[in-house]
Amino acid sequence: MTIKKQLLLFSSSFLIMFTGCEDNEAVEDDAAVLIETPTAYTFDSRFVDGESSVSYSGQVVRNLLMNDIKGLIADNVGGGNTATINSMMANDDANLGIIAAEGMNTVQTKYHDISTSQLNDRLTAVASYTDPGYGANAQDMITGWVAESAMYSVRPGGLDLGQMAQKVMWGAIAYWQGTSKYMSKIPTDDNTMADDGDPYTAMEHHWDESFGYFGAARDYNTGYSDDSDRKSDPYYDSNGDGSIDFKSEYNMGWSVTAAKRDVVDASTDYDFTGTIMNAYLEGRTLITNQAPLADILVQRDIILNTWEKVVAAVSIHYINDTMNDLAALITAADTSLAWNNLPSEGDGYKYNIHWAEMRAYCHGLIYNDFKLISDADIASVLDHMGTAPAYNDGADFSPMQTLHDNLALAKNILKSAYSFDDEHMNNW
Repeated sequence: MTIKKQLLLFSSSFLIMFTGCEDNEAVEDDAAVLIETPTAYTFDSRFVDGESSVSYSGQVVRNLLMNDIKGLIADNVGGGNTATINSMMANDDANLGIIAAEGMNTVQTKYHDISTSQLNDRLTAVASYTDPGYGANAQDMITGWVAESAMYSVRPGGLDLGQMAQKVMWGAIAYWQGTSKYMSKIPTDDNTMADDGDPYTAMEHHWDESFGYFGAARDYNTGYSDDSDRKSDPYYDSNGDGSIDFKSEYNMGWSVTAAKRDVVDASTDYDFTGTIMNAYLEGRTLITNQAPLADILVQRDIILNTWEKVVAAVSIHYINDTMNDLAALITAADTSLAWNNLPSEGDGYKYNIHWAEMRAYCHGLIYNDFKLISDADIASVLDHMGTAPAYNDGADFSPMQTLHDNLALAKNILKSAYSFDDEHMNNW
């Protein structure tokens, strides 16, 4: 894809409020300076003149690593990529090039140009979260899938290892960190002084780290023509320097997923992208202005609840795809059908992929400690999905029909939990 050439200039209006002396003849030196909500995620430091207070490099590199690892797992039959995958999980190779940067002109070409932050310790942090179907945590599952990928990209039975690993990490790392970890700190964070000499407060930094895990470019609202642009051409040369900066000009992970789910034929617009980005901007502005905590938490909860709905919406999208695949395969009644003998085209040729994306995305719902859906409902949905795609036994297609019917039940649970309308349920 070619880099867009337009130069987008961002400006933030500043409202300066002065606290005068009682006789209005003098102005205090420490007058409060309040900012208006900017259109892009740019905030100046309150402590160091001319310096930004925004920092989330570790989140950027983790999003890149999770995206790039999927392809290596898919192409690892024979084990040639195993060492590289494990190195990327630890992010321990200073010379390893960013796969996403290939064919692009980018500011950073190596992962360590961004950060040395790793994935392994983030998986360890969620070791207590267990998938109710597989009976294992994300770290153990991913370790096993990477080892298996040296033998096959799709496990006998139909489990697509690359899709499972990537999407499970998006839930266990990016979604958990962005919601349960960092947003849980906001109510008790200090917002009055620089954090250990850095140009930001603890509250500002934790808010920024959550934003980093969402994966949006800083001009997510304004640098793209629409949601299709955010997902299909996910970068924009905002400063016009001819290079893409992964830390500010690139959409990945959940921000792309949110854009994809906003592209839907429905009369009601949930606007996941705008709702989440506007709340991040408004909340960060309130934090910078040292507004009351209650006001900040309103924006926090909008992010938490809307991001969760994105996880549910993408799960529903792949339920729909999987149900369509199943219906087509059952109708075709090909008795030679097997996990490694799918049609080369048509509705069923991506059945294994669609099932894996459905199951792995939905797995992510367990990681939001502020979630709207109950643990019991999540367990029921995952149980209806099963732990592998269903296949026929010769001429007996009843296992596939049972899965199809169970997925309809899973959809109903998700619809009830989030009050989604029928248009979205049918068209995602």
